[in-house]
Amino acid sequence: MGQQTHHVERAEQRVEGDERVTLWYFIGALAVGGAERTLVDLVNNVDRDRYDVTIWTMFDDNRLAPDVDPAIPIRTLGMKNARDGDTFVGGATNPLDYVRVPLRFVRAVRRERPDIVQSFLFLDNTVARIAGLASPETLVITGARGLQNRTNPVVKAVDRLLIPLSDYIVSNSISGARTYVRRGAKADRVDVVHNGRNLDAFVDASPAPLREELSIPADAPLVGMVSRLVPKKGQVDLVDAWPRVRESHPDAHLVLVGDGAERGALAARAASLGVADSVHFIGNRDDVPQVLAALDVFVFTSYSEGLSGALLEAMAAGKPIVATGIVENRELVTDGETATLVPTHAPDAVARAVVALLADPGRAAALGRAAQAEAVERFSLERMVEDFEAFYESVLTD
Repeated sequence: MGQQTHHVERAEQRVEGDERVTLWYFIGALAVGGAERTLVDLVNNVDRDRYDVTIWTMFDDNRLAPDVDPAIPIRTLGMKNARDGDTFVGGATNPLDYVRVPLRFVRAVRRERPDIVQSFLFLDNTVARIAGLASPETLVITGARGLQNRTNPVVKAVDRLLIPLSDYIVSNSISGARTYVRRGAKADRVDVVHNGRNLDAFVDASPAPLREELSIPADAPLVGMVSRLVPKKGQVDLVDAWPRVRESHPDAHLVLVGDGAERGALAARAASLGVADSVHFIGNRDDVPQVLAALDVFVFTSYSEGLSGALLEAMAAGKPIVATGIVENRELVTDGETATLVPTHAPDAVARAVVALLADPGRAAALGRAAQAEAVERFSLERMVEDFEAFYESVLTD
C-alpha cells in the first residue's frame, strides 16, 4: 500500500508541476536483436515533451547506438563482452561484473529515483526488479519477450521468484502475457503491446542487386531468411531442406542474412549436403528492406519467438512467407491467408512449401499482398509508440 501511495503522489506532482516523466529504458546491450531494435525505435519516437528518456545498458558493446537519436543519453555500466567481434553479446569477460554492474544500476536508481524503469530481457529484468527495491516510488516495468528462459529451470525459477517485484509486465505477444499469468503474475498487472516497425522503408523498397553481388543469374529464384544464426532460429532445417528445393528448382539460391555462433556449423552442413555453391551467408546488412525486396520467398524456421520483427518486416515487404506454426508466429500470420505455416524441425515440410510457392508465382504474390496489408494495418511503428504511451499513462495514475 505504501508503494502505491508513493506512485500516486508522484503522479499528482507531475500533473501540478507539468513535469516530464523520467523514463529509463534498461537493457543488457544495444546489440543486434529484435528486442534491441524495438527499443531503439521506441526511444526515437516517444513523446519527448512528455517523457525525459534515458537508455541504460549493462554492456558497453552497443552496436545499435548510432541508430539512436543523438539527443537521447546512453549510459553504459561498463560490462565487457566476452565474445568481442561477434554480432551479439555473449557474456561478461569478468564473472564478478554480474555483481558489480547491477549494484551500479541499483545505486543510480536509488540516487536519481526515475519515475519509470522499463527492462526487456531476463538479465535486465532481474536487475531492474532488484533496483526497484531501492526506490519504492519508481515504477518497474519488466518485459516478456520470447521467454528465452522457458527451457532453463534455474533461470525460470529465478524469474518466477522475482515476479512480485515487477509493478507491471508488458509482453509483445499474447502468449507471453498468458505465460506470465500462469507463472503467478496478477492478470491486471500484465499487458500486451505488439511490436511495430517503420514499415514504409519495407513497403517501398527497391530490390538490392543481390544476384549481381553473388554472381548468380538474373532470373535465378532467390529464397532467404533474416535472423541471427543461433540454434533456436532453426536455420539448420532450412539448410537441410535446400537439396530438396534444388531438385525441383536447380537454379535456386538461398541467402542467409545475419550472423552468429552457428554460421560455421551451417556452412559445414551445406557443404556436406553438396549445396554450398547455392547457399550464401551475407552477414548483417544495413539494407535489409532492399534485401527482402530482392527475394522471391522468405522462410522463417524459428522454434521460439516473442513477436518476430524479422517476420513482420517480411510481411511489410510483401513477400510470400513460409514460417513455422509456433503460437507466436500465428499472432502475425494465418496459414493459407498470409503465409504457409509448417511444423518445427520439419525440413521436408519446409522444402514442399518453398517448392509450391516457387512453382505458383500467382499464389505467392497473393499471399505476399495479403501479408503486407495485414502488417500495415496492425503493426506500424506509430501504433506501437501510441500503445506504449497509453500504457505508461495508465500505470502512472493506477
